[in-house]
Amino acid sequence: MSSPSGYELLLTDKFVDDLRRLAADARRDPGKVFLRQQVLRQIDQLSSGSTVGHHALGYEPGKGDLRDCVVGYVQSDPEQKPDHRLVFREIGPGAPGELPRRELLAIKPRQGSNNIYAHVCARLDRHPNDRQPGLNTFGDRPADSGGSQASRQAELDTKRAIAHAWSGQQPLASSRPLQLGGSASRAPTEHGGRRRLADVWARGSAPPGRAGATGWPGRGWG
Repeated sequence: MSSPSGYELLLTDKFVDDLRRLAADARRDPGKVFLRQQVLRQIDQLSSGSTVGHHALGYEPGKGDLRDCVVGYVQSDPEQKPDHRLVFREIGPGAPGELPRRELLAIKPRQGSNNIYAHVCARLDRHPNDRQPGLNTFGDRPADSGGSQASRQAELDTKRAIAHAWSGQQPLASSRPLQLGGSASRAPTEHGGRRRLADVWARGSAPPGRAGATGWPGRGWG
């Protein structure tokens, strides 16, 4: 079950880039504001523990080994099915007595050749055709969004317990804790070694040259 005290969220540099692109899109197109709001709502829910994600990911050649990852669905249109995915990892507390952590990796559209799993693999330095031997601790079930809610919940609970107990589950070097507090309509910036909710919706933008295709990293254990 989820921790009653919630989670500490870790935001990677690339996830911050994703949020800034959403902010820029929303400024250009009022129709994109709902998506931005829904992403921030899911971030709040991930912090409080009121959501555990939709389903656990697995290994599939061409999509990579993401057995330690979880995906949540996000809508850009309240009248349509969810068309964006948010991928994160469960990670144990940084020290005894601290909260368990959730590392936010990517928020991208579900469709498209340069899909979110390509971005997640690149961000974790994993080749999309390779298994990661260290992830065998999570079992070998393939990725599957089907099944009942109860079966998906059971798998999420099992994998979360494994992630929290496994010392090999460590955050990326670029990850920084999210400074809680402030308006939920704001995006993260640096503050004292943490990322706080600051008013970059009004001034932030996607970094130049980063919106193209994701390049594959070298093969190996990320």
